This record gives sequence, structure tokens and C-alpha cells, in this order.
Amino acid sequence: MSPMNNRLLVPRKTPGLLDLVPGAAAAYSLRSLSNSYAGPVVTVRRSSDDAEEDFTASEVADGTLAAFCGAGDGFVKQWWDQSGNARHASQSTAASQPKIVDSGAVVTKEGKPALDFDGTDDRLSSSLTNLSTPFSLATVFTLNALGSNRTVFGDWNSSASDWYMHYNVSLNGIVFVDDVHSTSPDAVDEIAVGEQAMFFVFDGSPNIKQSKNGAVSTSNAASNGVSLDGGNGLDIGSLGTALQFADMLIQELVIWDADKLAQREQIEAQIAWGYSV
Repeated sequence: MSPMNNRLLVPRKTPGLLDLVPGAAAAYSLRSLSNSYAGPVVTVRRSSDDAEEDFTASEVADGTLAAFCGAGDGFVKQWWDQSGNARHASQSTAASQPKIVDSGAVVTKEGKPALDFDGTDDRLSSSLTNLSTPFSLATVFTLNALGSNRTVFGDWNSSASDWYMHYNVSLNGIVFVDDVHSTSPDAVDEIAVGEQAMFFVFDGSPNIKQSKNGAVSTSNAASNGVSLDGGNGLDIGSLGTALQFADMLIQELVIWDADKLAQREQIEAQIAWGYSV
């Protein structure tokens, strides 16, 4: 019998989302999105004394973060960008930082860590701006309330270069809006309070394609290609600085400044594996 090749005995790591689909413009998650990423995923401020510390994905999950916060709460000052582009989503105002530890326990949804936005003033902002079509994104979030056109994330500057994802009261569902395409998109997905959902969005010319948990709908067409420039930068949890705050839990948001429609199923499968959605 030939000697066994020892390399065959080494277990292979499951590829992360950015291992499978690299080149993200920005990538926020509470799990490691690449096997090569060993940096922090969040910077957390604890309520007891306002001390701050960085935590990796494993430290968020293994009790290290909870131990740092003790019996108090922990709030996210910065959600680290794992793309390598340093477009971290941050909030310097303590009262507007989303919660990640509640009375000594890490906030979770379906057993996985989550950021908890209060729907009143919580918001994280990054320097990601000036996306041009086509671009693609994938996200996992849960809405705790459905009213008041609550915005999950987007780049808004009160002009036709806006793009954002929100719960639309009049349409009774989650919609992705690109104001150049249409302010009343017909790609609408119902969502229930407390429902964890995975969305993939492709914003291209002429259409927007939106997928909830793998089911695709197509929004209104635009007559021309568009360039979404002049925005103020990505906000998570609100529309701009002071509008439509979302009462929600969010676990992941990855944006590619490119057409990833052909890899949609691969992206969704990897995220579904990570979150069981």
C-alpha cells in the first residue's frame, strides 16, 4: 500500500463570502467574510465606563465581548469594513450607536450575533459613495417594526442620485429604490415583524433585480444608464442623517461596485449556509 499523502488529512476551511466573490467595495459583518481576514469586526463601547475595545468575529461569538461588557450593555462605535478599502461604518455620538450587548448578553438573531438599531436615532455612516451602475449587494436583517418608511441602509442627498433600501408603508413591503430608475418600484417583498431575511439586489441598466431568500423580482426599467454620484456616503439604519430610522437587527451588508448577478445563487448559498436563512 502506498503511504498516505498527509495533505489529504488536513481539513479544508469553508470559503468565506469574499473568498468566493472578491472585490467588494465595502463589507460589513459579524462573521469573518474571508479566511484571510483576521482583523476586528466591531469596536465596542461598554456602558459601565465608556471604555472601548476592538473585537474579532470569534471574540464576538466566544464570550470575550460579553465578558468585556460585564452585566451592562455594549454599543458599536465602528463596524469594520472587511473589503480592505477601510470604509468602516462608524458613529461617534454615543446615544446614536447601535447595541450589540444587552445586559451582559450578546444580541443575537437565530443564534447569530446582530447589531440592534433602536429606530429612533441609531445610525452608522461610512465613506462609501459614488457607486455607478451596475452594482450589487447582499444583506441579512430583521425588522422589529414596519411603519414610517424605515430605511435599512442607503446613500441619500435629496437628489436623483439617491439609492436606499427601506420598508415602504404604501407598498406594504421591502423595496430597493434608485431614484433615477423609479421612486415607486414594483419589486416589492413582504416581510413580517421579527422575520430574518436575506436580500440580494442588482442595480443595473435598465432594471433593478431584488431577491428575497432566493426569489427574484424585477423593478421598473430606466431609459438610460445612470451614474449615482454626489451622495453623502452610506448610512446604515437611516435615510441620511435624520430621516426614517429603522428599528431593526442587521447582521451583514456587502456591496460590490460591479455586476454580480451571475453569481447571485453562489452568494445567496454562502450566506444561507452562514445564517440558515
